[in-house]
Amino acid sequence: MSESTQYLLGNSPGERERLLRQGELFGEQARWLLDRIDIQPGWRTLDVGCGPLGILDLLSGRVGAGGAVVGLDRDLQMRDWAQLSIAERGLDNVQIVAGEAESSGLPRASFDFVHARLVLINVADCDAVVGEMAALARPGGVVAVQDLDWVSWVCEPPHPAWDKLVSATAAVRQAHGLDVHIGRRMPALLRRAGLVDVGYKAFAPTWKPGDLYQYLLIGFAELHRDKIVAAGLLGDDEMTELATALRAHLDHPGTLVIHPLLFQAWGHKPAD
Repeated sequence: MSESTQYLLGNSPGERERLLRQGELFGEQARWLLDRIDIQPGWRTLDVGCGPLGILDLLSGRVGAGGAVVGLDRDLQMRDWAQLSIAERGLDNVQIVAGEAESSGLPRASFDFVHARLVLINVADCDAVVGEMAALARPGGVVAVQDLDWVSWVCEPPHPAWDKLVSATAAVRQAHGLDVHIGRRMPALLRRAGLVDVGYKAFAPTWKPGDLYQYLLIGFAELHRDKIVAAGLLGDDEMTELATALRAHLDHPGTLVIHPLLFQAWGHKPAD
């Protein structure tokens, strides 16, 4: 695995909790997507890059005892966490497998529904991932992706510390071949993979002081600190000063944060 394809946010216990909370945050939108696609009992479904839970629990309830849910993840720690989540929730129709999003090794044309959430923003070759997802879907099956576009990630009132930290964090990710604006490009990705009847939707929640995601940028910048400093984008002491100033600004009752825009896109694999 090349450095450019590694998951830059790590796999610490804190990251598990963040990902589980993130799943709760986007749960309503995921349920809307599954309603829109009309997931049926008995379907065979796949959640690519499922992490510690992804939408495995939602799929499990939709397909029922006669269906099957597979969670795919390349990271051993993520798979262990997913197994823990399955046991905690009693998801008997879910199994976890090891594999790459770009080359899963799973049987071709074997799933009624193939899904990935917040995977594309963490990989360099998005076309390869979506192409693999399309190959795994049966003729007539559905492929759906959910991912972010940082275009809306701002604080109001603006603050120079925000601008510097978000710019440096984005630059590091882009240097690793990652696209922080992949959300808006997903419908085109699906079409290039041969999918038809492509639909899409987007939304962005807002946050206030005290909300977990009010301070997400500070956490992301800290996770990328070594790479930001090594690239000469910001100095180590400068990063500390910026984070301190930004936290004080975000704590102010009049400051709100708009989350990165979450895009949902879906399409059908042409029937034979």
